[in-house]
Amino acid sequence: MQSRSGKLLANSFFSVLTWLIPIILGLIATPFVLKSLGAESYGVYLVILGFIGYSFTFNIARSVAKYVAEYRGSGSVDKINSAISAAFWLNLSLGIFGAIVIALSAEWLIRDVLQISEQYQKAATFALIVGGISIPVTLVGQVFQSILQGEQSFGVLSLVANLGSFLINAGNITLAVMGYGIDTLIVWMLVVTTLLAALYFVASRRSASDLGVSFGASREMLRPVLVYGSSIYVYQLCGSLLLLFERSLVIRKFGGEAASWYIVPMTLAIYFHGFMSSLLLAVFPMMNELLGDKGRLAMLYEKSTKVLIALMVPFLVTAFFGGRMFLALWIDDKFAENAYWLFVLHAATFSAMVLLIAPWQLNETFNKPAINAWITSLSSSIAIVLMLVTVDRWHEEGVAASRLIGVALTLPVIIYSERRFLSSNGVKGLVLAAIRVLPAAVVLVMAEYALFLLVKPGWISLIIVTFVCTLAYAGMLLLTKFISADEKVILLNALRAKRITV
Repeated sequence: MQSRSGKLLANSFFSVLTWLIPIILGLIATPFVLKSLGAESYGVYLVILGFIGYSFTFNIARSVAKYVAEYRGSGSVDKINSAISAAFWLNLSLGIFGAIVIALSAEWLIRDVLQISEQYQKAATFALIVGGISIPVTLVGQVFQSILQGEQSFGVLSLVANLGSFLINAGNITLAVMGYGIDTLIVWMLVVTTLLAALYFVASRRSASDLGVSFGASREMLRPVLVYGSSIYVYQLCGSLLLLFERSLVIRKFGGEAASWYIVPMTLAIYFHGFMSSLLLAVFPMMNELLGDKGRLAMLYEKSTKVLIALMVPFLVTAFFGGRMFLALWIDDKFAENAYWLFVLHAATFSAMVLLIAPWQLNETFNKPAINAWITSLSSSIAIVLMLVTVDRWHEEGVAASRLIGVALTLPVIIYSERRFLSSNGVKGLVLAAIRVLPAAVVLVMAEYALFLLVKPGWISLIIVTFVCTLAYAGMLLLTKFISADEKVILLNALRAKRITV
């Protein structure tokens, strides 16, 4: 039988693939689609995607992953099915409501709120209505996706997610190159979203045939799902309002081309945050399993925090020193000139958000998602006020810096969550981990500063410099014993594909 640690590593590997492959495909597809549609049209496309993805897609199904993991061990299938049914009907109702609202207000949003140029208004309005239809489909699919997470069936989850990413990106490239516009791309997204929802349903039934949605399910878990989900709704709502306000402000003030310069590098930073979240996706159900063993839970949290910090540093440093070269090679020199500092600001913002991933999961594990809701509300409110103050003077950079400041001011919640839930179990926490990674970070900064000054721009130069500097950084982590002896054993055994016992 596979050990808990081995299962965690395997699930983390599949979780990473779930994010890594879509990132790679997205990086490949973006230049083709952007250049085929044109910078302004692509900016409009990204803004519409933002409205679709962040308007009503408040995923209460996250509670399903928690309750499947928490109650599976006790054999409380009735409670699990009650939670699944409650989440399903709530998600479906919200999705249908959202689709109706977007359909009725699409023309007004495109013309008056976003102030999209007249030549794109008709296609954008149609695209927004079609995109709205995808919202209930997405929310229903998330319920069955969460069942797979709770059952820790990350291999199947990764397969379906990567299939969807391949279809989306391959279809977008083909359609854009053939001359189709943003309306056709959104229709294709709806087709793929519907297929994925069906596949998640089939996969969840095969993975857990005793779990599913029922009209006659007990309402025992309706209140817990509502209570738990209400906080999730709040922090997702705040995050969505911030993103929609941010993108609307940029496109209203500076137009579609500027929206591309702003949103594309932001998407890269979101990719990184998604990648880091995927590393800890398999940790969340395991945290819920360990609620009765706070000592092991503390150890799991500590290791998660170290992983986040260790990987965040090279991303942030490389974005600063190598970001301009990457953007110029990936898109072109003009794009790099306009988007570089926005990329740096977005990289800093989402790196700061990476630090919140582990305490975020900790709060939800201890059934306190309200903490996350308060933090997101505060961060979003600060950011929106600052955006209004800075946008006219500092333009897009002022908007991006405002989001960064909003996130940075909420970082003390990390210490609060650690002390509240794990203080009696000797968690070293974020501060000590950050101090221990500092020497390696200094080496990385010095190496990248020197090497990026010496090399000529090119993909080979970028790859070699990044690889050499990251290797030096990893070596310094080993020398300073940032990676402990037991973690070295875990890494070596993982590389040898052996089972692990912590």
